[in-house]
Amino acid sequence: MGHDLLPTNTKFPQFDKTLGGTTLGFGVIIRDFDGFVLGRGIGFKDELMATEWVELYAFEKGLKLARSLNIDNAIFKTDCASLMNRFKKCKDDITIIGHRINEIYKTLEMFTIVGVKWANLSCNNIADFICKYAILNTCNMLFGMDYPRDIHDIVFRDSFN
Repeated sequence: MGHDLLPTNTKFPQFDKTLGGTTLGFGVIIRDFDGFVLGRGIGFKDELMATEWVELYAFEKGLKLARSLNIDNAIFKTDCASLMNRFKKCKDDITIIGHRINEIYKTLEMFTIVGVKWANLSCNNIADFICKYAILNTCNMLFGMDYPRDIHDIVFRDSFN
């Protein structure tokens, strides 16, 4: 679905993950139709997980953040191609992760307009940065416009790209 076909109140959550040994970090940013960053969430978990599971965990956190902001229209973006492929075939996937994706897929019905799309890795700069920030600072937080200076700087730089 092209941006010109979407209502202007559509939001674009992006999520990503970073693995650091047994520690994983996840990051979510939510942008509005014009690219303005509305909300972010970061976190870390000291647990060994497979890459797809970590990405799925980040996606679930993105869903929770979108719900907390009362978003009706959302196009979720990820740079994990294997997760995207699993989403496209979730009804046919009989694996454990496939079952979990199918359960998550059902929760997407609460949105008026919803999609899950693959995004080029370079489009996830902020999400990638905040994943690493979460691991480095061993922190979990949700924040709107009041966030650490390091994160502010990358959001500011990214808004001009």
